Amino acid sequence: MSTADKFPDWFSMTAKPNFEKYLIPLAGVDNLEFLQLGAYTGDASVWMLDNIKPLMLTDVDTWEGSDEEAHKKMNFSEVESVYDEKVKGRTNKYKCTTFDYLFKYSIPGFIEYDFIYVDADHTAAGALLDGELSWPLLKSGGIIAFDDYQWGAELPASKSPKLGIDLFLERHAGEYELLEQGLQVWLRKL
Repeated sequence: MSTADKFPDWFSMTAKPNFEKYLIPLAGVDNLEFLQLGAYTGDASVWMLDNIKPLMLTDVDTWEGSDEEAHKKMNFSEVESVYDEKVKGRTNKYKCTTFDYLFKYSIPGFIEYDFIYVDADHTAAGALLDGELSWPLLKSGGIIAFDDYQWGAELPASKSPKLGIDLFLERHAGEYELLEQGLQVWLRKL
């Protein structure tokens, strides 16, 4: 068993069909800028790099895990090594919190993204904050996707992303076209 095989490929299990549906039409568009908040082992990164060209992809992750049960059993130094091995330096990698990246490194109007994937902090507050801080960085007509919309239904509302995503949707009603609302939420910014 390779090191990569030790970690689940959650991207293929839940997200890949939406990536194919909404991102493949962007393949071949020049100067695409994508931002991924939460990169884990790089499965989504590799898919985007291999299927959407040309592409500048920025990945942000702490590679420290969280207090989620599944993360407690993982060695996140190994998770980061798997990510590094898979992407082979083809991304702009930022090892920090999403807050640090969005607050310190991104200046609205300086970098605008065509696609933002929110899959980092799975708490309601984390999902809402990631959405709010990244929204001004998304181009008009750009797509933002929130992963794990239905994850953690058995947990208190504050411990899963759904409440935060719902609050984001409510706050920005009229500013987006809803593309998908199931395991994930996909929006096109108007």
